[in-house]
Amino acid sequence: MAGAGIHPFHQQWPPAAAAPPPPGAPGTVAVPPPPPVPGAPGTSPADEVRTIFITGLPVDVKERELHNLLRWLPGFEASQINFKGDQPMGFALFATAHQAVAAKTALQDLVFDAETKSALHTEMAKKNLFVKRDANAVDQSKRLRTGGDYTHSPYAPPPFHPPPPAVSMWGTAGYIAAPPPYNPYAYPVPPVAMTSPSPVPGPTAYAPVQNTKDNPPCNTLFIGNLGETVVEEELRSLFSVQPGYKQMKVLRQDRNTVCFIEFEDVNAATAVHHTLQGAVIPSSGRGGMRIQFSKNPFGRRKDSVGGLSGVLNGVSAN
Repeated sequence: MAGAGIHPFHQQWPPAAAAPPPPGAPGTVAVPPPPPVPGAPGTSPADEVRTIFITGLPVDVKERELHNLLRWLPGFEASQINFKGDQPMGFALFATAHQAVAAKTALQDLVFDAETKSALHTEMAKKNLFVKRDANAVDQSKRLRTGGDYTHSPYAPPPFHPPPPAVSMWGTAGYIAAPPPYNPYAYPVPPVAMTSPSPVPGPTAYAPVQNTKDNPPCNTLFIGNLGETVVEEELRSLFSVQPGYKQMKVLRQDRNTVCFIEFEDVNAATAVHHTLQGAVIPSSGRGGMRIQFSKNPFGRRKDSVGGLSGVLNGVSAN
């Protein structure tokens, strides 16, 4: 049935939206375009931001320290440190924007100095770091460190290797074995020829001696019948090789020379008393030695004088 009105169930379409006013029309506000996304389609490689801004560096940081940290990152080209007051600020330029973003993520919250516990904070810079590529006109005031020589060939940085973990990797698959502990005796040492000492000559001869009076056995021997010209070294070379020998003392008087020899014990002194009785010393010139047990052995006190002095005081008694 026809009518002038519209059926109540008929769907009405909403009115068409009005076209936006042209830019610059009265009553409109200019909205700036969004910043270009690094690496987005339509962005020129020359215009994309490839530089990261680094803060959190210690106040005594050196250009070389920052350069050595960044040089292993993929795409790294140059670095520079500027100071705002006493606070250093670092800048790092990379080959592409993607490599700059990756470096920013890798360096974020990285502990740069273990002593000061300073951690790095990174963000994308507002513009790229300027690099002078003319090798003949280097601006030393910029203190710029680059990753390579741009005047000959493009820089190809080495592959990035993350630092190893703090745990020990000795013995783990893929790592070299731990070196053996240092042994100073492991190296071959050429043998050194050792010259054997010349044998000590024994007494040349024996001669009978008058030894009718002797003292009780002790550890000290009295050597008599020695000439004034007797050599002490001959006596020492003869008695020092005897078992139990300890010390010897030669006493030269006006017209007589005597000797006292101490041994470890009475048995050693008794053995020498028998074996060397009457032995002839070439430099003596008086025939065979007369060996007796000393009346005052070493260490026995006499007249408040001990040791060797006590023995020498009893020379006349022997």
